[in-house]
Amino acid sequence: MGNIINDIVEDVQVKPSKAKLVLKWTVRIAVGLIGVAFIVGQLKIKSLNKINDFEKALDDNTKATIELKQEMTDGFNSVNKRIDKVYDDGFKTFNDFQKYNDKKLELIIDYGKTDKEMLKRMLEIMTLEKTQNIENEIQQARKDTFSIVVKPLKK
Repeated sequence: MGNIINDIVEDVQVKPSKAKLVLKWTVRIAVGLIGVAFIVGQLKIKSLNKINDFEKALDDNTKATIELKQEMTDGFNSVNKRIDKVYDDGFKTFNDFQKYNDKKLELIIDYGKTDKEMLKRMLEIMTLEKTQNIENEIQQARKDTFSIVVKPLKK
């Protein structure tokens, strides 16, 4: 650095030595300030790049969170629909059972007025048969499994 400054200043023809000394120091200070400004600028750019990377990562995480929330909402809605379907099917089945039972009881009462033993046997057989049918339908409804798919986030 000293040689560069001497080369610049040596060509300048200034008679007084004080002016020459002031010019040397001015050039040295100017070169030093330019170097310091360059270093400070590089450090600021480096920190701004880190902030930009942080903002990008934050945006990516926000987007992934929103997508995950939407997937969860869709999954829960699907599960709720399936649960509602099971309840609706069960209610319909029990309604049908009640109607069926009423019709059978009417027939049994009509035929059982003369034979009370037949009435008791018919009631037992009907109850066992319908109970078995309901158990089969409940087992069928249980076979429909509920699942929530969990996917890892893409980086």
